[in-house]
Amino acid sequence: MIPELTYSDNGIIKTLEQPVYLTRVKGNVIHCLDRSAKPRTITIDPTEYRFKLALVRKNYDEVLQIIRTSNLVGQSIIGYLQKKGYPEIALHFVQDQQTRFDLAIECGNLAVALEMAKAVDREDVWNKLAAAALKSGNHQVGLFYLKS
Repeated sequence: MIPELTYSDNGIIKTLEQPVYLTRVKGNVIHCLDRSAKPRTITIDPTEYRFKLALVRKNYDEVLQIIRTSNLVGQSIIGYLQKKGYPEIALHFVQDQQTRFDLAIECGNLAVALEMAKAVDREDVWNKLAAAALKSGNHQVGLFYLKS
């Protein structure tokens, strides 16, 4: 059994007016039968399922290449990455400073968290950074910001 087939994930590849029955998927072409059993081919954008499959396979080079070369940006993909336990990859998508800070804390990236804390500059953010720094053993950063 192929491990990817046991992975329980789902999504919409393409919305169609009528149901079809898949026979083969190759690249960006789906071969299928329509309800009257006529063979059809449908062109799709495979980016999302390629991205998810690369994550499952832990092929992070491919994940980053897809991020750089596609328009796979949006709240849904960020939420998906957080839900599936990939906050460090979600950081590549996020521009909002508070969200970047939260993701950086979640994945233990104190350098990005510090950069975003400086940009946001709120007491609760500094306290959260200090706690995360102390928890990770970075006592100099943690104690400095707790005293500030």
